[in-house]
Amino acid sequence: MTQGFGTPSVAIATTPTVISTFFSHLFARNKRKSQSKKSLEQGGPGGGPENQLSYEEGLKVIRRFLEFASHHGVEEVQGFTAMWVPTPHWVRRETVTIPDTNIRAAEDILSKHLSTYGPEGEQGGGLKLIGGDKWWRVRGRTLEGEWIEMQKDYLKRKATTSSRSSTQPQSTNQPPPTQNGGYADYWKYLPKRAGTAGSDSVRDNSGADVKDDRVILYIHGGAFFFSSLETHRYQVQRHARKAGARAFSPAYRLAPQYPFPCGLLDSLASYLYLIDPPSGAHDPILPTNIIFMGDSAGGGMVISLLVLIREMGLPMPAGASLISPWVDLTHSMPSIGGWDGGDFIPSSGFHYKPSCAWPPLTGDGITITMPDGSEQHFDEQIQMYCPNNLTHPLVSPVNLGSLGGLCPLLIVGGGGELLRDEIIYLAHKTASPTKYPPGSLTLSQYPDQARMVNKYKPTKVHLQIYEGCCHVVPTLSWTRSSKYMYRACANFNIWAFTAAQKAVERKLHHEKSHHSLKDKHASRQNSTNNSTSTASSSVSASRATSTIDLTQPIIGNTAASAANKEELDLGDLESEASSDSDESTSTYQDDGVPAEDQGPSKGVVTVSGREPLFGPNNIVSERVSTHGKIRAFEPVESVPALDPGLREHIGQIHGGGAIQKWLNKRAQWDEKYSKELKKWRDLKSKDRVLAEKHGYLTGDLQGERPPLCSLAGIFDEGLARDVGRSVDEPTGKQSGVVGMWMKMGAKADKQHAGGDNLGEIKQNVEHEIKEEQIRRASVSAGTAAQRPSQGMVDEPGVIPEHEVVNR
Repeated sequence: MTQGFGTPSVAIATTPTVISTFFSHLFARNKRKSQSKKSLEQGGPGGGPENQLSYEEGLKVIRRFLEFASHHGVEEVQGFTAMWVPTPHWVRRETVTIPDTNIRAAEDILSKHLSTYGPEGEQGGGLKLIGGDKWWRVRGRTLEGEWIEMQKDYLKRKATTSSRSSTQPQSTNQPPPTQNGGYADYWKYLPKRAGTAGSDSVRDNSGADVKDDRVILYIHGGAFFFSSLETHRYQVQRHARKAGARAFSPAYRLAPQYPFPCGLLDSLASYLYLIDPPSGAHDPILPTNIIFMGDSAGGGMVISLLVLIREMGLPMPAGASLISPWVDLTHSMPSIGGWDGGDFIPSSGFHYKPSCAWPPLTGDGITITMPDGSEQHFDEQIQMYCPNNLTHPLVSPVNLGSLGGLCPLLIVGGGGELLRDEIIYLAHKTASPTKYPPGSLTLSQYPDQARMVNKYKPTKVHLQIYEGCCHVVPTLSWTRSSKYMYRACANFNIWAFTAAQKAVERKLHHEKSHHSLKDKHASRQNSTNNSTSTASSSVSASRATSTIDLTQPIIGNTAASAANKEELDLGDLESEASSDSDESTSTYQDDGVPAEDQGPSKGVVTVSGREPLFGPNNIVSERVSTHGKIRAFEPVESVPALDPGLREHIGQIHGGGAIQKWLNKRAQWDEKYSKELKKWRDLKSKDRVLAEKHGYLTGDLQGERPPLCSLAGIFDEGLARDVGRSVDEPTGKQSGVVGMWMKMGAKADKQHAGGDNLGEIKQNVEHEIKEEQIRRASVSAGTAAQRPSQGMVDEPGVIPEHEVVNR
């Protein structure tokens, strides 16, 4: 890492901000206090989140960090946010490599899907839009991911995991193409009923019996070009703990070295790794036992991934929780150009000192319609994630023809963030696909999207906007607003896991009943035609091992209602919901929807395992105060983001919009660092000539056009190594600043660690397991047909010593 950007320099740059914020906050205390009281008396939110000193300091520190980082190269920022951070003793971290088999499968699926976009989509010409079919497959390091969960949760899971047989023969019956026109050859990813017709279990594609696992696939944010698993681990572990789950996070390739669709490919490969792992890895995970999560850029990537899954006939996960998703890289919505005092995202975009990685050569520019109607071409790459097609529906999902047909979504965002409008628009577009179709210009660019508009049923969406909050509030994990946002995610995730399981059980019961009726019918015919009986038995056996179609969202009204009625043990899940003095816990009691199908209304955000998603409406829109109080959203007609007049404006870059701020800032940086800019552009211009002549980095990319920012588009291997070092070669150095930030955010987890060291955690878990076994034995005592305790280890309550090792 270049000298001058590290823990000491960042600390020196941000410390004055902490001090000045403390005194300014202190001096304005009385004024804020009176305003907050008045606001509460009038039924308002009780003041903004900046009333909390730790929130205001955190917000300003991030803002100062981003400003400080802009005077360094983008590689330095990437390297700093990828520095190693120690994992606390109460967290179990296991790093794994995603195998080539999953990556190759993901490449084939993504290639087929990408080929459908654009004017030549029907002829498979969509790959031209991104520069070809090969360059985005190039990678400088293996794709890794990490499993994250609380040590005590891991120990309990290992001790209570059911014995699973992988020796059952797999069904060779290939189902017909899925309803959405997907590919029947993806049947292997779909789970199957158990081999016995009367069984209430379900088997994964390896033949193993599965039902109760809970996994969160978390795609981290960072504007697609910085942050890492290190910076996000404290958030991921908290989401996993509060949902009673474990999490898997991929270290996907970052832009600008690896622009779109590199990150999307790695995310897809990670999902395939979960549901179809190679021999010797973890047991395959049922898709309905998986929930997607993502923040900022990661949230946008999750939406694109779900659409990819929908279109390619892959199994849907149970649900998805999105935190401040970035879904409009064209910055076309009103809030992006509004007041920026409540957010840390720079309103002029991200700019950095010229270096070998950024900015790229000119040539991947864009033509923009100016306010006076004229067209002007800007020969600059505006966003690091995507060079010259920011309107691509998988880059800016607001441009997708339809966001219907997806699994249930929780979408949360901040009322003070610049991305506020696109977050609100995304939620309503998913819930009302036909009401918010793409504009005419977008459809002319991507005519393939027109047929999607009316194709899918609305998606169920729960939208919450947290008053006055900044982008990705959980980044400030110690603050009051983030606590409620964590709760909202935990509540939705628990509900989705439960509802999906109820739905699977219902499908199994329905199919079993269907078999029973068929068998009775066959029995009546048996006396007259033995051959018919034989044929019926054959059909029954075939159906008994048939595939359960999970390509459609599995959670329906019945399963949702069943999940809402499920008793939730808050003590076991340690949701923190009972540890705070909440002002109210009242629930919805209107609109003729059963109370168990509704959530808190005039109360506070809490973890109850209930969701108000099902009833007459496809969307539940709420605002949440800094004290966690929930109130209904204002009418659609008064929401700026939902103005019908914006339709032709959304998803397109406009000369009078945010791009002007970006261009002005870019001009300042070009002048300020003109010497460095000239140096790197001269060097890369010479390299590009050779690359185009000899097939770019790998030598076999003739006929393609890798983006000018991409590592694959370089010729000289030494230059490519320099460009990719910050994302392909972790330094191994420890980050004191990020480590301190994580400690602040992980205080809540430490309170629920279960012990001061691994030995104590292990001892306490064994004690809990023994107590649970005693309780079960007491309940079942005296029962004639006593059911043996399932899923315990051979020596109950004893955990092998090697199982507590923190990797």
